[in-house]
Amino acid sequence: MGSYRPYANNIEEDDDALVFMDEDPDVEDGVDSDPESQMPWRILIVDDDADVHQSTLFALGGETMLGRPLHFHHAYSSAEAIDVLGKCDGISVILLDVVMETPDAGLKLAHYIRETLDQDDIRIVLRTGQPGLLSEREAKENDEINRYVLKSQITRSLLMDVVATELLEYLGSES
Repeated sequence: MGSYRPYANNIEEDDDALVFMDEDPDVEDGVDSDPESQMPWRILIVDDDADVHQSTLFALGGETMLGRPLHFHHAYSSAEAIDVLGKCDGISVILLDVVMETPDAGLKLAHYIRETLDQDDIRIVLRTGQPGLLSEREAKENDEINRYVLKSQITRSLLMDVVATELLEYLGSES
């Protein structure tokens, strides 16, 4: 009779057999039993250009990051974004255009999110097609913005990296 091995279901086995155990005790049959980890990441796209919404969905739709699917919310103005934020808990990343209803609407919205809504955990990625209105240096000095990217430089790979990095930062801020 074989010796007792706690992760081998205590059955007789060939001595050469490999026995593996799940690395995470909450994972059974490949499904994480923690309900929080099954919740999708909520990403808010705020841009007045419908093509930007579509291209973002094309690039990221159906993707899973950090073991969770992505779910997108859409706003085409600052007012719509405020409405979405009021109705939907758990937004982790906002992909925010600078120029919408005014040349600095995105900056004003970022300020409103941080100061009025007191949402410091949400990661704000400023995406701009008009870098002359706000330089990268100015964006980095603005503590209401977590990341600054030029729309002209965004590729699918870059967008995936940016969102994944910001999700990791969001997780770190929840702790």
